[in-house]
Amino acid sequence: MSLQLASLFQDHAVLQRDQPLPVWGWTSGFATVRVSLGGHVAIALSNAEGDFLVRLPPLPAGGPHTLSVTVAEANERWEAHDILIGEVWLASGQSNMEWPLANSLPLTAQDAATADFPGIRFFTVPTRAHLGPDRTVEGAWQACAPATVGSFSAVAFSFARRLHRELGVPVGVIASSWGGSNIQSWISRSTLALNSDMQAWLAGYENEAWSEARWALMNAPDPDGRVSSLPRDPGNTGLGQNWHLPDFDDSGWPAMDIPRTWQSAGHPNSGVFWFRRRIEIPDAWIGRELLLHLGAVDKQDITYVNGIEVGRTGKDREEVHWNLPRTYTVPAAAVLGHTLTIAVRVYSFIYDGGLIGPAPAMGIHPGDDPSSRRELGGDWRYCCEHDFGHVTEAFLLGHGERNSPHILFDNMIQPLVPYALRGAIWYQGEGNAPEHEFYARLMRDLIQDWRRQWGLPDLAFHLVQLPNFTPPKDHQPESNWARLREAQSDALSLPNVGMAVTIDLGEADNIHPKNKMPVGERLAQSALALTYGRNVAACGPIAEKFLVESGAIRCHFRHAETGLTTTDGAPLRLFFVAGEDRVFYPAQARIEQSTVVVRHPAVPQPVAVRYAWANNPEGCSLANGAGLPTSPFRSDRW
Repeated sequence: MSLQLASLFQDHAVLQRDQPLPVWGWTSGFATVRVSLGGHVAIALSNAEGDFLVRLPPLPAGGPHTLSVTVAEANERWEAHDILIGEVWLASGQSNMEWPLANSLPLTAQDAATADFPGIRFFTVPTRAHLGPDRTVEGAWQACAPATVGSFSAVAFSFARRLHRELGVPVGVIASSWGGSNIQSWISRSTLALNSDMQAWLAGYENEAWSEARWALMNAPDPDGRVSSLPRDPGNTGLGQNWHLPDFDDSGWPAMDIPRTWQSAGHPNSGVFWFRRRIEIPDAWIGRELLLHLGAVDKQDITYVNGIEVGRTGKDREEVHWNLPRTYTVPAAAVLGHTLTIAVRVYSFIYDGGLIGPAPAMGIHPGDDPSSRRELGGDWRYCCEHDFGHVTEAFLLGHGERNSPHILFDNMIQPLVPYALRGAIWYQGEGNAPEHEFYARLMRDLIQDWRRQWGLPDLAFHLVQLPNFTPPKDHQPESNWARLREAQSDALSLPNVGMAVTIDLGEADNIHPKNKMPVGERLAQSALALTYGRNVAACGPIAEKFLVESGAIRCHFRHAETGLTTTDGAPLRLFFVAGEDRVFYPAQARIEQSTVVVRHPAVPQPVAVRYAWANNPEGCSLANGAGLPTSPFRSDRW
């Protein structure tokens, strides 16, 4: 059959209500294509290469419908069933948007167990970074159920669930994210080329990416096509030392409370670590096949039980498995006594490494008796097999490298255009914090670029402002994260753009905070207010005006119509004030209706005020009447 539709048009898809509906695909050249849906028909003639596109009239929310496509000349017919009409959103960004619900356990245990929402559907775009634009992507629509929701983006699921409940219509999410990606990779080449800050970088990249010298290095690339300087696995020397065997004496190895990264346990380098754990098992388990659940392993592993290899995940320098929960079958032949020795060899060549769980995802039980499960969180013996030292990422831009200019737009966004959407949600910025000075322009570029690509000038856009991270400090004048947050809030100058403030939802020692559900809820609240016109607070207070009066500065805010309050009932803190000498002092701050007045006796003539200006300004408590936190701000541009 030559007839093929773009991959988003499949069984269980959600199409956007109240908008013309583009449907496109490929067939033989100059063929008449008839498309029908919900009582409407559209007809087109394919071009010489067989490409076709039709636009069906808008439909109201509802379904299920059948999407039918016929090509009479070729006697071909194609159908997709269980099509719902509702609200469709694109969810994109880096790892915190990609982060699955299953990896936020136990915080999300109840959310996952009750996730029976057949009207919520997800389509997850596989990661891909190849030179040149793609026409289509792999993937399939999945209905939301307890058995499927664990792999969904936690933030996007929380967002979709709130909209589904509030609007009472189906919600479809197209999830297209990649951990560690920068914003430049998600913007089209034509838009990057018009950004004066990016032109030299783009030109340098294009001089190298297709060159013979660059491709000469491709004789031994990583499996994903990247060429990098990251250390390769030196080999499994632990096997030769019998570290996998049950009778190996590991009493001299130290213990580590698992789950966690080995970096958080005081081992800052990348490398290869072994972890061992012995457990007693009941008589009823002997001679039976078991299921071993390790939780997520960052990044690759080889796992043994009683000396027998039961599974492995990852090869070479693949990094896509870093947050993937492992489940391995333990053969009955390995279960011969009352003791099981589990040995896990973990290879991590960059950033964090270890058995990262979470704890509720770690356990072992007979395959047919999960009720007798034994938990595996707690102390494990460990030993470093190979120490790589402090590894820095030095990938060669081009084929396979996700942070090349426009490469993720080409591979993971362009193939989705012009699928009808209501809007996009965006959680990204950690990867751009060191170059925060460019981010405000890039954020506006991305929003306007996607609106042009889809031909939807009012395409809604709601972004997550970065949460708190790194050891707490009250004030950091040169904080990259504070300046990145400032650049993100600059996007609010564009129409139909909202922001979820998350300065209270981060973790000092974890760039992937697990409390993701409130993030999605706040994104949904922003969308309900700004996109759907509901009478709810769009976000927390945003400082918009600063007036100097009687030795103090009065701060005025948007989104504070119901007044200001504190979330903990304590006096305000994290306000700093400075005079012309630019020396900041911790200010006395008090709420007066919808304003905050700040002063310090050492600053009789204040000219600047800052609030929560640090990577992790722990203790942010200023909020509006809806309990939503205030976005960090500064009045100066020093």
